[in-house]
Amino acid sequence: MRPCTHSGVLLPSPIIPSASLPTLMRAAVSAAAVILTVTSFLPIAAAAAPSTAGLVERVADGDTIVATVDGVEERVRFLNIDTPEVGTCMADQATDFTSVQLPAGEVIALRYDRDLRDPYERLLALVKPAEGEWLSVSLAERGLGFPLMIAPNSAFYPRVVSAANRAKRGKVGMFSPTRTCTPIARTRRANALVSQAASAPVRTRAQYEAANRKLNRALAVLALAAASRYGVKSAYFTAYTKALMAPVRRRANAVRASNTRQWNIVRNASSGHNDTDDDSSSSNNGGWWPPGVSHSYTGPRCYEPGGVIWYPC
Repeated sequence: MRPCTHSGVLLPSPIIPSASLPTLMRAAVSAAAVILTVTSFLPIAAAAAPSTAGLVERVADGDTIVATVDGVEERVRFLNIDTPEVGTCMADQATDFTSVQLPAGEVIALRYDRDLRDPYERLLALVKPAEGEWLSVSLAERGLGFPLMIAPNSAFYPRVVSAANRAKRGKVGMFSPTRTCTPIARTRRANALVSQAASAPVRTRAQYEAANRKLNRALAVLALAAASRYGVKSAYFTAYTKALMAPVRRRANAVRASNTRQWNIVRNASSGHNDTDDDSSSSNNGGWWPPGVSHSYTGPRCYEPGGVIWYPC
């Protein structure tokens, strides 16, 4: 700093005591609060909402940070978004994204809804960096978080839903079928196992039991696609996973019933034979004949999965 002069006398440069630096930092954050309040919050909702500014200390996970707000260190939980719990699919990616957007020392804007605290005494706020998008929207748009509405805090929920819908249409993040841990990838894997069980022959007990094991494995894989497996409480995400899982579960149950029906026919028709062998009666469709069809029928046959039950084509 250049020295000051007064009436030709050289004066020493003013020195800012180090103890004043925190005060200056708080003043800077307060000034930022005024700017952010005026310029940053208007686009998200027409109605005015309480808002302030803060300073990021650290990121806890994808939807929670620690920040200094009004001179107090707070755990801040993002409004209307729920990211996968630590240790589950794509939780690390969500945390990494938030860490990049909100590095330590970043001045942030916070906007509140009706309830300011959750049962864990975390401050509930919409959060954004000085330059950038609201984190709740950014996370949802990348498929790294899901809309979460806990009454009465619903003011920003529609915008987060719109962002999540874009992610779902784009098949990104947790909506991607190419990531093996996502719900859609797991349901597709389960459905493939059901298809294998449906196309497998059930002319022997060993074949029947092998098909059942495939179906049991399919249902076990399917269970991993449930929202609870990701530690997510979002009704939006729960509805999404249920919609994926329901048709696969119905199909698995139908294939199991069909295989059981076919195996019972084979077993009854081959009474007195070793049902673990492919004997002649099993190879000849286990004695099955469609009801109402003449035994002199020699036309084409269309078989159900398993190769036992058939009907005239």
